[in-house]
Amino acid sequence: MSKSDKFKLSMAGLPVMENLNDFSRLTHISNYTLFQLSKYSDKYYKHYYIPKKSGKPRLISQPCRKLKGIQSWILNNILDKLCVSNSCKGFSKGTSIIDNVDPHKHSSVVLTIDIKDFFPSIRRDKVYNIFKAIGYNKFMSTIFTNLCTCNGALPQGGPCSPKLANLSAWTLDVRIQGYVGRRGITYTRYADDLTFSTTNPQKLIKRISTITSIIEDEKLHINPSKTRIAGSARARKVTGLIITNESFGIGRQVYLKVRAKIHHLTLNREQKNFDLINEVQGWLAYLKNVDKLRYKKAADYIRSLKEKYPATLISQIILPPLILEVATVITAVE
Repeated sequence: MSKSDKFKLSMAGLPVMENLNDFSRLTHISNYTLFQLSKYSDKYYKHYYIPKKSGKPRLISQPCRKLKGIQSWILNNILDKLCVSNSCKGFSKGTSIIDNVDPHKHSSVVLTIDIKDFFPSIRRDKVYNIFKAIGYNKFMSTIFTNLCTCNGALPQGGPCSPKLANLSAWTLDVRIQGYVGRRGITYTRYADDLTFSTTNPQKLIKRISTITSIIEDEKLHINPSKTRIAGSARARKVTGLIITNESFGIGRQVYLKVRAKIHHLTLNREQKNFDLINEVQGWLAYLKNVDKLRYKKAADYIRSLKEKYPATLISQIILPPLILEVATVITAVE
């Protein structure tokens, strides 16, 4: 490793490593274990399928405990210290789904594009180039790449995969932002969801072919079934949230489904339906984060049901401790 590469790593606050001895010293894992997990990493995964929203199977590749531990170390000590593009709003510290939706709320037309098989599309050569570019030598870049990939690509289920996917999409983000930004089009990316918005529908429609070409040139593939453009006549939806000119939220239809789940807790007097309880608790946490107005409505509804049906499962729902403060703020705004 050259002095310039060592200096580059040190200046970035990254651990300087030239060989397995350095890696072993920093991680307190033996050279033998590191070598075995790197050379035969594909054998240390458990593979299974879970259904997507569409019903199609999604392959999950879960690393074994030791490999997952090493991947977590790489994530915490190396990858999390690297910056992603300004357009990236998902799977990055300090960002959330709100950051992805907020820039688009004043637009009159929204285009959403989904990248097909995002993680599997990030091949090992892109991962290798990330580690090499930040200053690691060929040997350590290969070791890191082996440890973070499975069957030649990023595994869906590996701790490093989201951050490595975001880093590998840096060029994609920069190229798209450079093209649409100077044309008055707002662009953000939340993992594999690309969102574009503007106040002029024709301006956006004219750019779709070039945007598509940039994506394909980056060796990524668009999912046509999830490509959607919406103007004033259709619900403008960004990463699951419906936006208006001034705000965003889950929308009336989704809220009614959540309300129905809440009411269903009053129909069961047996204290055993933990799945439904956990689902409602999850919705409350989500609402509090992305749609405070409907969160207040749901909380008020739960309080009224607890008074009417104290002996049912609704009594086990715990409202977050800041509910009164949130309700007060919302009421004041209204």
